[in-house]
Amino acid sequence: MENNYDNHPIDLSYLIEMLGNNRAFIVEFIDAFFEQTPLYLEEIENALFEHNWDRVARSAHKIKPTFAYFGRHDIKELVQTIELDARETYPLDKVKTDVELLKLALNKLYLQLEEVKVKL
Repeated sequence: MENNYDNHPIDLSYLIEMLGNNRAFIVEFIDAFFEQTPLYLEEIENALFEHNWDRVARSAHKIKPTFAYFGRHDIKELVQTIELDARETYPLDKVKTDVELLKLALNKLYLQLEEVKVKL
């Protein structure tokens, strides 16, 4: 399984535009992302396990916009693919593979965001 999500830098310009250059707000937003994202991922995995395609799509839709705040449009597109494939009930293996790629991408993003927090 190829992971093309390791070398994409994060870009906080959109987040800074939304929150201002307030370091405390940015750290708070990142912390909220750390808390919420695993819950959304768990929703996606549970729905996938149950073959509940509508719930997979809805859960992916909920998490999708958050990646734009960090300039990670590559991950946003992956989540959009999961959402659309679930709506079209693509083969289970393809959606499962994409969810595994999402998990790898999230792990890398978490590390990147930890580095950002240290620099703030």
